[in-house]
Parts: sequence; structure tokens; C-alpha cells
Amino acid sequence: MKYESSFLRGSTSKGWSGVLKYKDESGTWRQRQKKLEATGKREAQKELEAWRTKMETEASWNAPGAKRPGNVGEFVAQYIDTLEHSQAVEPSTLTPYRAMQKHIAAGLGSVAFEKLDSDTTQAWVNGMVEKGYAPSTIRKALNLLKAAYADALNRHTIPYNPIVGVKSPKLKKAEPNALDAEQRAKLLAYLDIASKTPVNLAIRIALNTGMREQEICGLRWKDVDLKAGVLHVRNVIGRVEGKTYEKEPKTGGSRRDIPVPPEINTALRERRAQMMEECMGAGIAMTSGHHVVGSIDGRYMNPHTLWREWKAIAKSLGLVGTEGKVPVFHDLRHTFATAAIASGADVKSVSSILGHANAAMTLNIYASADAEAKRRAMERASQEISSGQKPRKILELAKETEDEEEG
Repeated sequence: MKYESSFLRGSTSKGWSGVLKYKDESGTWRQRQKKLEATGKREAQKELEAWRTKMETEASWNAPGAKRPGNVGEFVAQYIDTLEHSQAVEPSTLTPYRAMQKHIAAGLGSVAFEKLDSDTTQAWVNGMVEKGYAPSTIRKALNLLKAAYADALNRHTIPYNPIVGVKSPKLKKAEPNALDAEQRAKLLAYLDIASKTPVNLAIRIALNTGMREQEICGLRWKDVDLKAGVLHVRNVIGRVEGKTYEKEPKTGGSRRDIPVPPEINTALRERRAQMMEECMGAGIAMTSGHHVVGSIDGRYMNPHTLWREWKAIAKSLGLVGTEGKVPVFHDLRHTFATAAIASGADVKSVSSILGHANAAMTLNIYASADAEAKRRAMERASQEISSGQKPRKILELAKETEDEEEG
């Protein structure tokens, strides 16, 4: 049902009532009236609009032949299907969404879509906490639920989002498991004597640029400017349901240009010459579309393969990160960032190289990750504090100079 009009009745002193006007089946004008809780006129108008939307929504649900939304689990599944069919998100994003939908269905699946409220949702969140689910998992599931209901609100399917104020557990800050100077030296010593394989080249690139494994595996020779010494991040390898595919970087900041040090440029030149020789031997024309760490038949390396190969190398070398754990491949990115910040590199430049949204994000993750850098900072601060006698000496010298001039 659509109401022809709605208006307020009353005043600020006496209170407000909302009125909805409509025509019945015979064409006769009718009206509904409701006492509103708001005291101010502006708030009363908002409450009236919300009431009208709710009444029209419920009327449309109850209309003959109308398809009423099902339970919460089905509703969220339909929302994800809509995202997939409209290609509003990357396929790789849908996999974690469907995993979160299962958590939602398990706890709220029996709740009718229009009956969900903040108390019920908060109880579900609290129950997941009690069951020992990771805070990150709970937050992801709740955020998906909120997004689905926000979408329903935008479509005027519901008059308001019933779960906006639901609280999720606080995330614990994960410290970077970077390699310190000693561990970096151990890794570099290995790379200097190891075979020049695509995996070892990928390790060098990650350690010296902070690139992600998906970005390194997606790197093509057309994205490598050996003359300028720059890598253009334009292509990454995504993963969905165990299968990989090529795509553009997920954000504008991830699409970036990275200058490389001479040793990486040299390693890239050697890799290119090696691939050209292998292609000639196999009778294959090497093109700019070949992947830097891929095979000569044009296939890219699966990021999971790179992750697995690195894990074996890290374990064999006995590498341990600053958090006391064997480093995963992504920790090479952390290592680059931590070393760059500790060396005093410009934070905005490091942020741009990493593809972060802003410098604050870079500082928040890496500024305090290097123990030696913190020690040096404390030494500098101590030296500054202990130099408090210097201003007095300067004043004494100035006074002596004045006395000499007067004499």
C-alpha cells in the first residue's frame, strides 16, 4: 500500500501526532493516526517518515502474491548473490563473505528478517565471544550483516537499520613479525649462494620492495622498466574457492610504481636473460606479457605455491621473526617496512611504496616494531634532555662578550 500523503498534527507544547492518508478499495479517503514520541517538529517529521515507510513495507509484504523476505540467513545469502551477479565486489571477496554468512545462519538463521533487533543481534555476538571465536571473525560477520541491512534500508525494504548500534569485540593489534638485522643477514647470505630460481627472485623482490606475493606473482615484463629501475604494480593474482585468476589491484593506492635498488634491477636482468634463453630452447617467443616469476608457457606462479616454498626455506634456515614465530611470506613485506621506517626513511614515501591508504596507517603498524630503532630514539631523547645546561653556558658566554665590549 502507498499512502497518498502524510502530515503532522499538534504542536511542540501539546505533542505531535502523525497522520497517514489513503484510499480504501471503494475509493473512500481514510486515515491512520499515531501519537509520536518526538517533541521537536524536525524530529517528529523524521519519526513520521519512518512510520510511513514501515507501514508501506508491511503492507507490501502482506499483499496477495507478495514474496515476503525469509529469515536472516536466507536474506544475507540473497544479498551476497546480488553482489555476485552485479559484480559489485571481486570474486575473491565473495569467499570470505560466504564463510561469514554461515556464521550468521548458524546463530540467527531462524529469526525472521523483519523481526531482527539490536538485542537479538547483540546476544548472537556475545554468544560467539563465549564460544571462543576470534574477534576478527565476529567483526567480519557483524559487518556483513550490517551491510546487508543497510542495503535493505537504502532500498526502502525496511524503515530503519535495527542493528546499527550493536557492539563487536575489540581487535587486538597484531605486531609485525619482521626479521631483525641478524635474521635478514642470514636470509641474504642464503640468497647469495642459492640458485637463481623464480622463488628466490620473488623473495628478493619482497624483501627489497615490500610487495605482496599476489602482486609479485602478477608482475609481467611489460610492468618492469629496467632502464628506469621501476616496477609498475598493475596486476595481481586473486583466489576464490581454491582457484586463482588475474585482476587489477583492489584499491587505487595498491596500483603504484615502485623504484628498485640496483641489486634487484640486476637480478631482474638476469631473470629476463634466463627466460629468453629458456624460451629460445623451447621454440617459444618470449613476450612482454610473460610473468616475471612465471613459466615460459605463459602461466603465472600460484601465490600459494610461493607461500609454501618460502615456508620451507624459512624453516630450513631457522628464521624467526620479532614475534618469535617462523615468518610467512607476508612478513617479508613487514620486514621491508620496518627496516625502512627504522632507517629514518620518509614515512609518506614508504606508505606510497607499500600502497597504504595514508601515512598514518604505515606509522600505526610499523613505527614501534623495531626494538633497536626505539633504543636509538631513547638515546637521542636522553641526550637532548641531558643537554639542559647548554642554554646557561650560552648565556654566560653572551654576558662575557657584553662585558668585553663595554670594557
